[in-house]
Amino acid sequence: MRKRRPLGALGYFLMGGACLLVAVAMATGVRQAVHLLPVVILGVPGAVLTFRAPVFGVRYGPDGLRYSGLFNARSHAWADIREVRVAVLSGTVYSSDVPELVLASGGTDQLYMLSGHSFGRARNRRVVRLVAELEAARAAAS
Repeated sequence: MRKRRPLGALGYFLMGGACLLVAVAMATGVRQAVHLLPVVILGVPGAVLTFRAPVFGVRYGPDGLRYSGLFNARSHAWADIREVRVAVLSGTVYSSDVPELVLASGGTDQLYMLSGHSFGRARNRRVVRLVAELEAARAAAS
């Protein structure tokens, strides 16, 4: 079973840890009254990022793939996946390339935490390589 993590997972972990530290420092303030709103605004996202970032990514093998994102994890057998391709999410300044699973049921499943940004018409090479790996693993399993 191979595992691929996004490059930003370490950044999310560090950002979550920093938010969590600031929230703890604000909550343990001795001289000031504790203001609950800033603690909740920084502490909850900090805790989510700190504890979910280490599991971001996709695992794939002969049985299928398992994707772990920010709030959820999904599994798909290779028999349920018809194709793996690169989808483009357009924006006003830049676009994002996202690995997309085309399911046998006709739906799609986009793996947002594995996306990569690109400018202009150039594709994100990291996303293209990941999609090629996933497509090769799917083809080898079928």
